[in-house]
Amino acid sequence: MMIRSNYAARVIVMNNGATLNRGKNMLLSKILPTVAKMHPTNCAIKQQNIILTYGQLLHQVNCVAYSFHGLGFKSGDRIALLSHPSPYLVIAECAAIAIGAIPVTIFPNLVPNEINQILQSADPIAIVYDSHHLQVEECFSLLNNTYAIPLQGSGNTHSIETFIATSPPLTQWYEPDPDDIALIIYTGGTTSHSKGVMHSHRSISHWSFMDPIKRGGHNPTKKAIVLNQAHITGQFMLWTTLYEGGCLIYAESYPLRAKDVIDIIEREQIKYLGTVGLLLRDIVTMDSIQDRCMESVEVISCGGAPISVNTLHRARKVFPNAQIKEVYSQTESGQCISFLPVNQCFIDGKLERLLSVGNPSNITSWGQQPFEIRIVDEFGHDVQSGRVGEIICKGEQMMLGYWNNPKETQKAIRNGWLYTGDLGKFDEDGFLYLVDRKKDMIIVNGSNVYCSEVEEVLSKHPSIREIAVIGTPLPDEGEEVTAVVTLNKKSWITLSELQQYFYRKLASYKVPTRLEIIDNLPKTAVGKLNKAAIRRKFWEGRTRMIN
Repeated sequence: MMIRSNYAARVIVMNNGATLNRGKNMLLSKILPTVAKMHPTNCAIKQQNIILTYGQLLHQVNCVAYSFHGLGFKSGDRIALLSHPSPYLVIAECAAIAIGAIPVTIFPNLVPNEINQILQSADPIAIVYDSHHLQVEECFSLLNNTYAIPLQGSGNTHSIETFIATSPPLTQWYEPDPDDIALIIYTGGTTSHSKGVMHSHRSISHWSFMDPIKRGGHNPTKKAIVLNQAHITGQFMLWTTLYEGGCLIYAESYPLRAKDVIDIIEREQIKYLGTVGLLLRDIVTMDSIQDRCMESVEVISCGGAPISVNTLHRARKVFPNAQIKEVYSQTESGQCISFLPVNQCFIDGKLERLLSVGNPSNITSWGQQPFEIRIVDEFGHDVQSGRVGEIICKGEQMMLGYWNNPKETQKAIRNGWLYTGDLGKFDEDGFLYLVDRKKDMIIVNGSNVYCSEVEEVLSKHPSIREIAVIGTPLPDEGEEVTAVVTLNKKSWITLSELQQYFYRKLASYKVPTRLEIIDNLPKTAVGKLNKAAIRRKFWEGRTRMIN
């Protein structure tokens, strides 16, 4: 592995001093050079026995950036990142930032046709990929003048590993405008196509923990486990940890399992754990968890989907010293809209608040300016207090819009307000409750599954006459993708046959895990599928139609 810890701590700082933030708008291009100047020998990245200090990380990033520049990559070009998390991926992403290019993060578990759709949309100058994604080469013939750059491969002229070993360092980083696009994160699409969420340097500077008062490099003892760099949470962990001068901890293999996380917590004495709900559930329900030492963890932030009260009870026992925060955010909002201090609900004896996502004003404790939040009806008018409507928000943290997709951008952002697609309400104390989704969407293990995308694939199945894909609750927490279908005459299909039909068509987490065959799907008065009526029977007796 070319990443190694015997490089001299050679620090190159471009047009900035030892202070990271002189104003409110922090540029991503300032973070690594400045923190490397402040703390050149501090650990920046660790993966088992591999350690990179900030000085070493900056040197390797500069070598890759020099190669990118030499290949003709320039500011505004997109560089696609298709890989499970790794130190090499951090180096590639930071090198893109160094030359003013735009990193485009792609979820690593997608199948080739899904990857191809994103690449067609983003039109990147290069695709950086790992050994698990060699099939991406199937997409190259459909793209013009796109470089294929594997992360590793010492015999490959164009690889991140080779660039580190053979290139001199870049000596001047590109300085963007605060409103330039900094990152594009692809998320699921309501119209069966993924959408590229654009965040500017300005919007990222307003994310939680990007605190201009504390300035950068202020938390060098922080260690953060990186779960998934293609997700908003992974990007948040990456950039906030670098900003704080902390250490990014990488597992040996991905996707992460609960045991992997526990091993890292014990080995590294992790104090801050960021995770998603079902991974937290898997951790606290491990058979041997009572024998593991979790006392080091002081804060847990967890989001992606609602967390069951049972999981929260267990988490307090497993992590006795941790303050648990349930987070409500979206890729489009750019981190936290609100969070719930779970421990305080237990202390106050207000367990009903465990069904909320907290009071949005609490976000100030994380150094973030709170969103303005309204609950509106279908016409955009505010509803009465305590009534259910769509949650909309406005703040400096939110996205610029969707890449090359003005139509969907206009739907999502209206008069400066982000329409979340979530239905909710406020109580008399200002706590926000999610009760349903206006979007035709399911959340599976923290990832969005848009029903129309699954329906489009199933609509081509010869046995199926009509199809409605919905989310149905799992027994404790979480949702599963359920296909409710009617069949053509003399046709039949089993769940396993249906799942096999999805092979190489959609990512595995989007494939239905439940099949319901009925005679007729209910319709509205105008003859459209009545999704609300179809969902209703699966959610009877529940206080909210999300799980």
